[in-house]
Amino acid sequence: MEDYEFLREPVSIYYHPGSKIIVDRIQTFHRRYTPDFLIRHRQTREAFLVEIKPRSFHTQPQLRLRQRIAERFIARENLDWKFKIVFDDEIILTSEQLEAFDQCFKLNSRPAWKTWFDEYYRNLVKVNPSMSIFSSENKRLLFLMYGSNDADRPSKWKKSKEPGTQILNYFNRPWTV
Repeated sequence: MEDYEFLREPVSIYYHPGSKIIVDRIQTFHRRYTPDFLIRHRQTREAFLVEIKPRSFHTQPQLRLRQRIAERFIARENLDWKFKIVFDDEIILTSEQLEAFDQCFKLNSRPAWKTWFDEYYRNLVKVNPSMSIFSSENKRLLFLMYGSNDADRPSKWKKSKEPGTQILNYFNRPWTV
């Protein structure tokens, strides 16, 4: 994990349940899919939109639907990401990582998980200062999204006075019905 930048629940993808077409304007009948992580390798710049599931989900039709929706979204937005399903039996943790996982597993709310992930990342940066290669959160998000922290700002990003939110505003749009 130390070789990757990551963002938890980076994208909410909305789609029509019949046609499976990705939509921008959300209606009450549209469905939402939110993958677990966006990760990008710091050296190779390879990016993955990641869904983590128990191995028992391997044959579930819903998993193939999620893959199809994510791949359509990636193609539509012209992103260099790949969609990857990671099953629980493919995850191998060191004893330190297993201890951290156990701490996280005991949490039972989204705010607690977010706080835990933020603290975990801060601790990783303390131990390995070279992990903090970005001068701002916005540059880190640019790197995650596009593989560069010098990318031009896409026109579809909403402007925000809050630093670090331009990218997130586009991908986690607060839609109204």
